[in-house]
Amino acid sequence: MSTFDCGYPQMKPNETFQFTCKRCGDCCRNVRQAVMVESLDLFRIARHLQMDVAEVAERYLEVAVVAWGAPILLIKTTEPDGACIFLKDNRCCIQSVKPRACRLYPLSVGPDDALKKFLIFKVSAKQHHYTGRRYRAQEWVVANFSKEDREYVSTEYLAIHDFGKIMHLIPRDREMDVQFLMLKWRYFMFETDQDFMRQFVRNMALLEKELEKLAK
Repeated sequence: MSTFDCGYPQMKPNETFQFTCKRCGDCCRNVRQAVMVESLDLFRIARHLQMDVAEVAERYLEVAVVAWGAPILLIKTTEPDGACIFLKDNRCCIQSVKPRACRLYPLSVGPDDALKKFLIFKVSAKQHHYTGRRYRAQEWVVANFSKEDREYVSTEYLAIHDFGKIMHLIPRDREMDVQFLMLKWRYFMFETDQDFMRQFVRNMALLEKELEKLAK
């Protein structure tokens, strides 16, 4: 398994940076096709809005395909400035359950080769955002990346690695079938009144079986 690489400079855990949210909404604008919503993010948003996950996805998200058979969900934006659809009156209307990409901003994390620790990256190129209070990178991650987040991301990356081996065996003309299964089991087959991780682990096992059927 190769080291996670998001294309941004890596930070050491004790490295410091400055950041203060000025509630200006700047980081929520010009984000068309830029903010990914993960399975856990969608689940939390749906539970917060008291909506079905599929309804939330249809109303607020759009599908993008980043590689063969690998669809992801992105937050929809509004014109004229490509603002996040959840930005209302210059404020995030899902602040308490905003996606991991937003909670960790201006940093991000990804697992190392062995999935035993998380690497930290500085993802914002907007230097005017790096002002105000000084934080250690690890301090920021601990505050904004929960135990459930860690468990989910580790499980997700391990599953995707395993799926990749199977997908190499699936005929290319079955790509739409693969995309359908990926969306179904990774994002939509959840009940918000039940524990997320138990459902996610179950769904990954079922998705693997469905992909294996296509590979035969």
